[in-house]
Amino acid sequence: DLLLRSINPNIVLPYWLGDRRWALFSVGFIQVWKMCGYYMILYLGGLQHIPASIREAAIVDGAGPASRFFRITWPLLSSTTFFVLVIAIIDSFKNFEMIYTLTKGGPNNASNTISYDIYVYSFVHNRLGYASAEALILLLVVALVTALNFALKKRWVNYFDD
Repeated sequence: DLLLRSINPNIVLPYWLGDRRWALFSVGFIQVWKMCGYYMILYLGGLQHIPASIREAAIVDGAGPASRFFRITWPLLSSTTFFVLVIAIIDSFKNFEMIYTLTKGGPNNASNTISYDIYVYSFVHNRLGYASAEALILLLVVALVTALNFALKKRWVNYFDD
C-alpha cells in the first residue's frame, strides 16, 4: 500500500482481505509467495542434475539460448516439474492455516476452501459426519489429480543416469 501510494497518492486500493473480489486472490498470492522459494530450490537441484555435456553439445551444434531452454533444459526438468506440480496441487488443497489466519473464510465465505470448511463443520458446528464426508471427498479429489499427473507423466522426458 505504501509503495503504491508513494507513486500516486490519489490511487484507490482495494481492501485486499476484506473485499469479496480480492480475498481469495490475496490468500492465493500469499500462498504462492510463501512456497516460491521451496520450489525454486527444487528447480535449482534439477538444473544441477542436467549434465553440462548436453548443453555444450547443443552450443556446438548451433542451438540458441531459447532453443537450448525449450528443447533441452525444460524437457530434462520434467521430473522436477512433475514433483513440483504434485506438491503444489496437494499444498493448495491443504491451505487451512492461511485461510484461518487471514480471513477465517470471509468476507461472506468468499475465501472459504474445503479444508477450512472441514474445520468449521467439525469443530465449530460439531457436525463430524459431514466434515468426515468432506474430508473423504478431498482425499478422492487429491488422489484423482495425483493419478492424472502420474498418467500424464508417461509422456514426459525421463532422466538418464550419469
